Amino acid sequence: MHFLEFDIAAFFIGILVLWFFHKNRPIPTLHNKIFNTLILTSFGVTILDLITVIFTTYSVFLPRALIWIVNCLYYTGSTSLSMIWAAYAYSIIERRERPSILKITGVRLVILGPWLFALALIWLTPLLASRYTLIFYLDELNLYRRGDNFSFYVIHIIVAYYLALSLLILFINCHRIEKQKIVMFCIYAGIVVLSVILQLIFESLLIESFGIAVATMAFLFYIQRPEDFIDYLTGLYNQNAFLKLMHYKLSTDSSCVCIALIIDDVPFLSHTFGYAQVNRLYTDIADFLKKNFSSAMIYNLDRGLFGIVYKSLSDSDLKNIIAVIQNRFRKHWVKDNIEIKLYSRLCIIKCPEDSQSAEDTIDIINFVTNDDRYRLGVVFASEIDIEEKKRTAYIERVLRSGMSEGRFEVYYQPLYSTQKKTLIGAEALIRLRDENGDFISPEDFIPISEKNGTILRIGEFVFESVCKTLSSINPAEYGIEKVDINLSVAQCMQEILADQILTIKSMYHLPSSIINLEITETAVAHTPAILLRNMERLSEAGIELSLDDYGSGYSNMNYLLNLPFKMVKIDKYIVWAAHKDKRANIALAYTIKMIKALDMTVLAEGVETAEQAQWLTELGCDYLQGFYFSKPVTKEEYLAIMKENYLKANGGKLPENNDDIEELEEL
Repeated sequence: MHFLEFDIAAFFIGILVLWFFHKNRPIPTLHNKIFNTLILTSFGVTILDLITVIFTTYSVFLPRALIWIVNCLYYTGSTSLSMIWAAYAYSIIERRERPSILKITGVRLVILGPWLFALALIWLTPLLASRYTLIFYLDELNLYRRGDNFSFYVIHIIVAYYLALSLLILFINCHRIEKQKIVMFCIYAGIVVLSVILQLIFESLLIESFGIAVATMAFLFYIQRPEDFIDYLTGLYNQNAFLKLMHYKLSTDSSCVCIALIIDDVPFLSHTFGYAQVNRLYTDIADFLKKNFSSAMIYNLDRGLFGIVYKSLSDSDLKNIIAVIQNRFRKHWVKDNIEIKLYSRLCIIKCPEDSQSAEDTIDIINFVTNDDRYRLGVVFASEIDIEEKKRTAYIERVLRSGMSEGRFEVYYQPLYSTQKKTLIGAEALIRLRDENGDFISPEDFIPISEKNGTILRIGEFVFESVCKTLSSINPAEYGIEKVDINLSVAQCMQEILADQILTIKSMYHLPSSIINLEITETAVAHTPAILLRNMERLSEAGIELSLDDYGSGYSNMNYLLNLPFKMVKIDKYIVWAAHKDKRANIALAYTIKMIKALDMTVLAEGVETAEQAQWLTELGCDYLQGFYFSKPVTKEEYLAIMKENYLKANGGKLPENNDDIEELEEL
């Protein structure tokens, strides 16, 4: 007697799994297609299991061939489940590029080979039944009987092989798969193995399909999670779904056309009409897109940013789509009896011609969104400078994630005192690595960070990093008298700049004299009133202030006369020009004399040779900086250089009186 309760329960669980999976319209990626095949096969196996039990009851009245076929189909589905599961394990590995043909062929052999062998055993069973018993046989009453021989257990060995293979795939590629998925795979394998063993031991306990159904449902809700790819405001796919789909298409060399619909002046709309009203507008736009472009994949990529993706489009179809969108946006959108005029722009991206990755596609869309040259028009990605824009967008993305992912580092370039003839400090310089660990030039990322506002967080990070480093050592043992820290234009525009700096400094109990803040001429020109208040407060607290890159900008004499600068840094390009040109040399010499006469010290940048160092020393420069002394180095390298330099300058002896610097300063 067989117990159908587990099969009936598995049947209803299968219906729920199918409904939940398809309700949220899964994106057509490879692993979603395989998972869909998995749940369909699982559901089919459950139905076949029920049918075989029913057929057993009425076996005497049914054609023998029909019973053979149904049982073979059941074994085919049951064996296929494990093979599909191994294929699914391989499909969820995150890849940045398409595997080679050789590797794909090898994977297919490993996954499909045992399965094809199992299918041959299953379907040869009825054909050879008169001579041999392979997997199962039918007795004289047409009742199903296990083979209980080597062939019967070979099928189960193949199932075990696939479960082991899926786990092996996961552990080999664990660095490219979320840990939660690995855990759920192990749970799935455990449930399936347990249910198979129980059914082997208790033949009448039809628990295998139930175990598979429960494990599949758990995997759907905790790992697959189709709802993670839906934007609940509009009912469209979200940006995560867009990235997944584009990555899949581009990694499989599939072509597609992406039409980005960009709504302009989103901040103005939100401020004027409120977020709730604007959200209802987005819902109306989504309904318009779903109604008119039902054959496309439609995405809500961000507030006021929609994507329409087609597998392919002819030029005439593309023109029609553009016309439909533009005609609608020429009309007003009515919400709560209020007529709202929306302005939009379109960006057409053909993949892979214009974009080779999902991130590149998003970068191009963001560039067009933020560039006012493309307002109120249609722009084709092929018409813009893609490489430059992708580079800019890429740096913006690295900047956004750089702080949280620890990609920023503070480097130090030593400063040389011409009076003491030794290294006495350093300039702190920010460095940024990308996702591959390669450096991005400050000349590239600093201007971008100033535009998008991340420079404020970068400036705070540099200042706090320097304070943390200095507080962790005794600077006197390294001969460190001061560290120069650059302030950006954006920082100088902040009313609370002085408060922030003094608060951080006090947290680390540092003496003010060890800090020198460098301010560029550009910053002085932008916000003279705000900057003056901050400078006066910082100067009163004992912090030294320097005018950075003197000669490269406005070079206004009022800056030197009216602001509390203690040091002036001569720009390296001025130094190089003066070293080559006699007239420039004369100008530099008089400039240095003037600065010194105003009771300020002078630091010259860009010193690359001993000859330049000697020449600048003779001109009266107090400090020198450049590759001749050292390139910018890491904190550890800098401290090692300073320790060696100090010991060398002092005959290998540390300071005899190792008092705290702040106490010395007070004395």
